[in-house]
Amino acid sequence: MSMPDLVQWARTAQRTGVLRLRDEHGKELHVGLADGRIVFSSTNAARETYGAYLQHLGLCTEENIAAALEVSRRTGAMFAAVLVYERKLSREQALDTLTAKTIEDICDAFLWPDGEFYFEPKPIQTAASLAINLDPIRVVVEGVSRAEVWNRITAFIHPNSYFEPSDEPFDETSEWEDARMASRVYSLLNGNENVNDLVGRLPFGRYKVYRAVSELLEKKLIRPCDVTGVVDREKRVQRILTDARRATGDGRWTDAMEILEGLASANPGRKDVLDALLEVTDGFRASVYEHNFTLEDIPVVTIGPDALSHMNLAPVDAFLLSRIDGRITVRQIVHISPISEFEVLRTLKRLLAAKVIDFPRRSAAAQRERNDSAAR
Repeated sequence: MSMPDLVQWARTAQRTGVLRLRDEHGKELHVGLADGRIVFSSTNAARETYGAYLQHLGLCTEENIAAALEVSRRTGAMFAAVLVYERKLSREQALDTLTAKTIEDICDAFLWPDGEFYFEPKPIQTAASLAINLDPIRVVVEGVSRAEVWNRITAFIHPNSYFEPSDEPFDETSEWEDARMASRVYSLLNGNENVNDLVGRLPFGRYKVYRAVSELLEKKLIRPCDVTGVVDREKRVQRILTDARRATGDGRWTDAMEILEGLASANPGRKDVLDALLEVTDGFRASVYEHNFTLEDIPVVTIGPDALSHMNLAPVDAFLLSRIDGRITVRQIVHISPISEFEVLRTLKRLLAAKVIDFPRRSAAAQRERNDSAAR
């Protein structure tokens, strides 16, 4: 099962228990579920603790964290509840940060190339006053979106990449996905530490760090100080092209496109990269119309307005969802959208994968065809 399908399965089946995930390097993630809603998460990644997360946000000091942990160990009380009781956090701050940290934890698993999972059905006990109540669909939308961005930026940002600040000052009023994270990463990039070193120092999964680096590069606030030779860089480009071709061969069109878009951004004007991107774009379009939906299919939104209101939707997602009314076809959506057909298809496919939209007429026709085949 893919991560979107796995999380949606728990939601649709209204499961209660603990979903345990493990990646190939031994990182573990436990997700608590109550009637299909996410109520907690925990990870064995030492640097990604809730306490370190609070320190990064500037909500608690190291002394606050240490004292609360000691009380929690002695009494068995929930760590966040201790901080609230001692008035180091308000109840609202605790709920908001616990929810945000849970989203961070689970979305990191969307970037794993592989992993294993086990679901343990059992009653879930949480502190009633600090129980989060997170709709899994919110996590799925964010996770799928991050996976797309991740494939693009890792084409030109590598664990061993070095960057140094340019002469431009950091502008906190500029548009950032996470201004605090971008500022923190900017302050740490001095040409002496690579990206992997930064990941090891910050209380987040890799995505936040890589995304901050990519935004700093886009705004020309940092520049590469790559020690890799020209020959090695060319080998790296060829390896990435090979990865994109492999993804295409496996039918992972979106992965291949994101890889190639990142490569094209880092290597503007390279004909072999642009040719590969054009080929994959055409292949993606044909694949979507053959396997997912056609221009004449009609999408519908499958979740309620309350769930939608709690999602961190990208502008293009919000725009397309606002146009879906159960009557308009994909062709009409493409016609009225200010973005390209390719971007419309990619967004609709992502929303379909996240189970935010569906094509009921197409689904019903496919089910009838399966029933006819079984009858024969």
